[in-house]
Amino acid sequence: MNRFVLAFIACLWLPSALANDLYHASIPLDNGAQTSQQAAKKQGLSAVLTKVSGQRNLSDNPAVKQALQEVDSLITQLGYGEHEQGADGATQRTLEVGFDSQQVREILRQAGLPLWGSPRPSVLVWLVDDRGLERQIIWEQSERPVIDELRQAAALRGLPVLIPVGDFDDLMAISSSDLWGGFIQPVEQASERYQPDGIVIAKLTDQGVRWQLFPEANQMQTNQTRGQASDASAMIHSLADYYAQQTGVILDQDEDSASVVIAIGGIESGDDYVALEKTLANLNAVQSVHLRKLNDDTLVFDAQLAASQQALIKELTANREVRLMTMQEQEAYTASTSPTASEAANTAQPAVELEQGDQAVEQGESDSTQTLVPEPQPSAEKRLWFVWQP
Repeated sequence: MNRFVLAFIACLWLPSALANDLYHASIPLDNGAQTSQQAAKKQGLSAVLTKVSGQRNLSDNPAVKQALQEVDSLITQLGYGEHEQGADGATQRTLEVGFDSQQVREILRQAGLPLWGSPRPSVLVWLVDDRGLERQIIWEQSERPVIDELRQAAALRGLPVLIPVGDFDDLMAISSSDLWGGFIQPVEQASERYQPDGIVIAKLTDQGVRWQLFPEANQMQTNQTRGQASDASAMIHSLADYYAQQTGVILDQDEDSASVVIAIGGIESGDDYVALEKTLANLNAVQSVHLRKLNDDTLVFDAQLAASQQALIKELTANREVRLMTMQEQEAYTASTSPTASEAANTAQPAVELEQGDQAVEQGESDSTQTLVPEPQPSAEKRLWFVWQP
């Protein structure tokens, strides 16, 4: 394992690995006039900022207002396209505009807005329609208007949405009554072939859409949230808001969050390492990371952060393949690697209590008298411990 990783890389550089389409917008044009194109550019930037931040209603933010006035300096790609409208095949001319990802990130930093990067969770949406004579499942191939609504809203928010195709396997695996009743076992089994990160059961009624979200497809029994929306598009916006809140990070670096050591155990094969590399490369809270050392199944990295340590913990553990290491696991690792005294002192604290430990040192807590209090020592290396569990 160690020889494989050392041969594979010496270090990783992670400035940004966000999907290009997050920084692209397609804006309808009323005509070819310059004023229309300039307005479309601003609409495109607003759409990209919403998509990348996961936040809506950004027009009142001063940093966003300033960026809109300087929109031309942010554009990296510009062209024209056509968008099909309606069933009659009519098309509308569009302005296709792409923006510089690093400059967009800087706008978010200045605006105090989160960055919701990629890859994003894929969400499988099961639709059951109760508006007719009998309840029916709406499949991807049914060509119903609600399918277009879902896709358009998902594209606007940058949320990967899957819709069951409705082939023989789907028809044999699940029924409308299973979905309407919210029976988890058949939904779980029918969803497995699509390998989604999250699952949604959406019930279409004359009053709107009632939806049930299972954020983690492999934990449907224990984790879910519900909501109501006026239509399918509004439901997608609510789902995007939820996921953005869970994994978006605020890009505000300070001295306490500038660097950290990340230890990740449970790496047992080359495949595990490749998957871990991909995970680290897509962390918004990380600017760069270097492999420091390997010990059995544990990799230790030096990381430069773009956000706080808590933001890193939140983002990394949002991945279902990563969890925080327990105290017992930390002790077992440090015992097997014979750490120095300073490392042992550091690992005696769980990752989420590092700041509390620093405060105790600053307060100079001691049973000794005032004259025997030692000189302040440098804080122990801050290390966050995780376990890889594919």
